[in-house]
Amino acid sequence: MTRRTAVLYLTLTLALVVSACDGGLEVGNGDDDVLGLGDRGLDRCSLISETEAEEWLGGPVEVAPSEGFDGEPDPVTCFYDSVDSNASILIQVYDGEVFFAEVGSAARVGETIEGLGEDAFKGQGSVKFLQNDWSASVSLISGLIPDEDILEMAELVSSRLP
Repeated sequence: MTRRTAVLYLTLTLALVVSACDGGLEVGNGDDDVLGLGDRGLDRCSLISETEAEEWLGGPVEVAPSEGFDGEPDPVTCFYDSVDSNASILIQVYDGEVFFAEVGSAARVGETIEGLGEDAFKGQGSVKFLQNDWSASVSLISGLIPDEDILEMAELVSSRLP
């Protein structure tokens, strides 16, 4: 699977989750951010620096928000793509708990992590956590990056959230 295919797959999965929740979400008056897409002024690409990403991915990286369905930058993501290898990482930070899988949820696949945010779990290639009403994930899209490094990235993101 290529990086682009993996990012498109994650984006499609997110769209399916949003579609599935259509009847269960309160829509609000149009000013409410019920899907957690508001950024509260947070630049997701400021949470891991380019230099830090280069250390983890083993060389120069391109850093940018992922492309959304409308072709515009996705306000909740940052994509770190290695120039010299096939390694890439996606960081997603949502405003609120909308996309966080609670204990007992079928969407919560992996092992619970203590000491990261208010609640956290990790699966193969990803760490997801809830902290101060932010729902965040650090996910390996492609390449070979040890789970310990992904956890370290998640801890760094956690330390930089307001």
